[in-house]
Amino acid sequence: MRTLRSKYLSDIPIGEDIYKVDFIILEKYQGFSSEILRLSLLGLTIYGFLITNVLFKVTDDGKKNIFIDPFSENKILLFLGALTLIVAALVALIHRYFSTHCMTHFIRGFRMRQKLSEMEEKVINNRPELIRLGESIKREGLSFEKDLNYCGLLLFASCFFLIAGILLIIIALACSFNSLLV
Repeated sequence: MRTLRSKYLSDIPIGEDIYKVDFIILEKYQGFSSEILRLSLLGLTIYGFLITNVLFKVTDDGKKNIFIDPFSENKILLFLGALTLIVAALVALIHRYFSTHCMTHFIRGFRMRQKLSEMEEKVINNRPELIRLGESIKREGLSFEKDLNYCGLLLFASCFFLIAGILLIIIALACSFNSLLV
């Protein structure tokens, strides 16, 4: 963890009131991505249950299962639906990583700004150190903004893939059951 090493200014204390609201917001976004992750994994579980207990269930009398043919007609939709739910879960996990990484940039940038203000208060006239610290603050700000943009896109993408996966599976199941009735 980069924030725990002294190289990254972990020795500079930060008041909890400064970052508390930001972490509350982070928890809300990560909670939302956790729900997307949970729902996509739940969708995959239900999908697996349907396949094993409905489609490939072996009957005692040895008759062919009536669901195999209708489901095999829609196997591409069923496969795409499952794949889309897997992608939704992966994108939600990636969102959690980038959102945590975003807060790492936030804390590191704050610590650097605090160190810069301490150096200016003490009238430490180490010009190269001040320039280096200013450039580091700028890099942290750019990294923070970049990760923040990734987070928004990833959260939107995970929602999109979750909804698309559920719709694909519902359409495939509806087509399969419709062909049973015809």
